[in-house]
Amino acid sequence: MNELHIDKCQILFGDKGIASLDEYLEKNAENITKIIILGDTNSFEHALVPLVERLEHLGEYEMIEIDPGEENKNIDTCTQLWETLAEIGADRRSLLINVGGGVVCDMGGYVASCYMRGIRFINIPTTLLSQVDASVGGKTGVDLGQLKNIVGLFTLPEMVVVSSLFLSTLPQREILSGFAEMIKHGLIMSEKHWKELSSQADFSLEKIEKLVYDSVKIKYDVVLQDPHEKGIRKALNFGHTIGHAIEGHLMNTQNAISHGHAVAVGMVSEVWLSTKICGLDEHFATSFKEYIKEMYPLANITEDDLPDVMSLMAHDKKNTERGINFSLLKNIGEVSIDHYIPEETIKEAIRFYIS
Repeated sequence: MNELHIDKCQILFGDKGIASLDEYLEKNAENITKIIILGDTNSFEHALVPLVERLEHLGEYEMIEIDPGEENKNIDTCTQLWETLAEIGADRRSLLINVGGGVVCDMGGYVASCYMRGIRFINIPTTLLSQVDASVGGKTGVDLGQLKNIVGLFTLPEMVVVSSLFLSTLPQREILSGFAEMIKHGLIMSEKHWKELSSQADFSLEKIEKLVYDSVKIKYDVVLQDPHEKGIRKALNFGHTIGHAIEGHLMNTQNAISHGHAVAVGMVSEVWLSTKICGLDEHFATSFKEYIKEMYPLANITEDDLPDVMSLMAHDKKNTERGINFSLLKNIGEVSIDHYIPEETIKEAIRFYIS
């Protein structure tokens, strides 16, 4: 699989990617004063050893371990990380290697971008979700309470290494979380990718490398056209306007769901909106809802939850003075951006999922 480039950032795949990281460490050894590896308890348990074993030129490094979970993706954790970096003597020539899922990569990139006005960082996404989503595009950031990714920067890492080496230990819940983002990529940009994904009777890791590469390439092509989300990159928000609000509403409750699960719920509702606003086939909306409900457990959302979900949606960072902003489907593989939908119609879309 070919490596991809966004400015000076390399996106590399498989064993070749890990070998390229090793070459990078060797080539830049004299210009790196300190290497710090950031991860959470899950990524350190499952990914750190196989990674370090393959890096002959890693040398000495510091480790910073954080607790896993979206609830820790906040400014308080960032402050603790900045304090730790200062305590261990990290300077402007230090390198931060983020090893973990979307929380680690998003927050680690943000921490690196702000520390001493910016130090170099490398992302090694270890979940399917982070490989097909957070690995491309340079978005870094953290949550503010229930508001997802409301504080952040556009900053590209030096390198991203996407390897199936880290996926074999993932529970099915995490595989499905990433699979939702892959489905989104197919729906908005590639009918072929959608058909390949939806034809998987039981999603397994056997064909994962090609499917991940195809999904990353779709997002990569979009980001290249619109690095700072002024136009077509908004297409990548399909399923996220409603999905983020539902994820935030259920966060820190016994009914919490993963990011990808929330996006899957959001896509069901936003497919329904697409039939009303963009003329998408109504039969597809019904079949897609059945498909998602067979694959993902029913999210615990009722009519009583709608006011809080709508309140969170009203604070979405994609909104303008015109209202709540959606990217919708005209056809499978054909997206339409900047649709401002009345609140009652949005509620009807969520009711379509609930029903």
